[in-house]
Amino acid sequence: MFDYLKGKIEKLSKNKIVLEKFGIGFLINVPDSEKFSENDKIYTVFKIKEDELKILGFKTKEERDIFNALTQVHGVGEKVALSILSTFSVEEFQTLLEEGDLNSLTKVQGVGKKTAQRIIVELKGKLNFYEDSNLEDLVKALVNLGFDKEEAYKAAKDVLKEEKDLQSALKKAISLLSSRV
Repeated sequence: MFDYLKGKIEKLSKNKIVLEKFGIGFLINVPDSEKFSENDKIYTVFKIKEDELKILGFKTKEERDIFNALTQVHGVGEKVALSILSTFSVEEFQTLLEEGDLNSLTKVQGVGKKTAQRIIVELKGKLNFYEDSNLEDLVKALVNLGFDKEEAYKAAKDVLKEEKDLQSALKKAISLLSSRV
C-alpha cells in the first residue's frame, strides 16, 4: 500500500507512535519507539482485518523484511514478531539465526522452544540482505571519498568479515586503503 510514511512524530509511547502528516495523526505500532526521532521516515506494513486497519512501522527496510518473514512462520504473529524486533537489532537477529541460538530466542516473551526452532529452521540463510547492504553502502562511501571502486570493493569485503558496524568498517577500510597507497 505505502512503502513508508514521513512526518512529525507527535506522541511517543513504548510501542506506539503518532505520526502527523497533512493534519492527520497516524497511529503506528512499532517494535521500539525510542529508535525514532522527531522527523523520521517510517517503513510500513498495513494489516487489514474485518474490523480493523493497523499500521506497523519500522526504522529500516531490513527490520520490515524481518517482520514480514517472521509472520510467515507458523506460530509467530504480529505481537511476537514485534517483540523479537524490540529485543534484537537486525544484525543481532541475523547472527542469532546463523548460529542457531535457541536460548536467546526463547528469552523473548511469547517464543517457546518449538517456535524458536521453527524460526531458525525456516529463516536461516534467507535473511542475508544485511551484509550485502553494508557492503554496497561501504563501497559507495569509499568511492565518494575518492578511492578506486575495485580497490574499495576488495577492502570493504575484507573489513566486513570482522567488523559489522558500518562506521567502524568505514574507518578501518579507509585506513587499509590509505596504507596501500
